Amino acid sequence: MKIRTTLALAGIAALTLGACTDTGTTETTVTETTTAEAAPTTATTATTATTAAAETTETTQDPTPVTGEDPVFAAIDAVLADHPDGIVTDIDREDGRVVYDIDVVVGDQVIELEVDADGNVREDERESDDDDVADARAATVTAADAIRQALDQIPDGVLDEAELDEDDGALRWEIELDDADGNDLAEITIPAN
Repeated sequence: MKIRTTLALAGIAALTLGACTDTGTTETTVTETTTAEAAPTTATTATTATTAAAETTETTQDPTPVTGEDPVFAAIDAVLADHPDGIVTDIDREDGRVVYDIDVVVGDQVIELEVDADGNVREDERESDDDDVADARAATVTAADAIRQALDQIPDGVLDEAELDEDDGALRWEIELDDADGNDLAEITIPAN
């Protein structure tokens, strides 16, 4: 339970830090997470906040947690807690599991990470890729924002993959959503700047 509380606090910290960046929006979402053994944890910010309460439970079968929010956001929060200056450029959910392969640009390197359902982050590889680094720095829409926009369009979707891609000078997020059973549901393109 201490891990969940720590992860909840890390997620809230990442949301709070994310609210400090200038993305052109002033609304911040703050999530309150409670468990049966832990006291409620609440975070507030100086900006307008929307609070959603949820009970967290452990599951390995259902890719959608009790909160109704796609578990990819917890994985993104875990990555950004480990790499606060990182820019997420690619996310791929492993089929049938709540495990994500996430690429994050830190400095002039692309770091390939694996994030499990408990928020544990493991580094797989580091490489230099000038194109990916340049695309990451040029994007003004974050991976989390693009995924939220896609899920707003398809509320029953669960993220399968999100990739920052440049094609013919246009930078965009290519989002693939599955249904709750893991079947292909939709492919959505979101402008990245």
